[in-house]
Amino acid sequence: MKILATVTMALLTFAMIGCDESMLDEQADSIRDTTQEQAEDIRDTSQNAAEATREASQNAAENLRDRADNASESVQDAVENKADAIESRGESKADALETQGENKADAVEDLGEEKADAVEELDDK
Repeated sequence: MKILATVTMALLTFAMIGCDESMLDEQADSIRDTTQEQAEDIRDTSQNAAEATREASQNAAENLRDRADNASESVQDAVENKADAIESRGESKADALETQGENKADAVEDLGEEKADAVEELDDK
């Protein structure tokens, strides 16, 4: 839907103002702009999810440590190891979310670039 609206706006702008670029070049630019915005949204979403995951695991680890404050030293050592493991798992999950988001955003950008190139090729024929 965004692509359609963006393409329509580009066409209207071209019709009202005119420019040196062809209509198909304008459409290609619009496709690129739209896919860049979509990719950025995907990256932002994955970054936010990763940060939330990190924060949740850090909070869980801190809560575990807090509960063991008055325990014996051996219990505190065991709790510290478990808390470290929780933080490590959270960091791994967050890293995976970031990687997935980046890969998805890159795929969206690549697809948009392919579509834009195809539109420009129509202009060259």
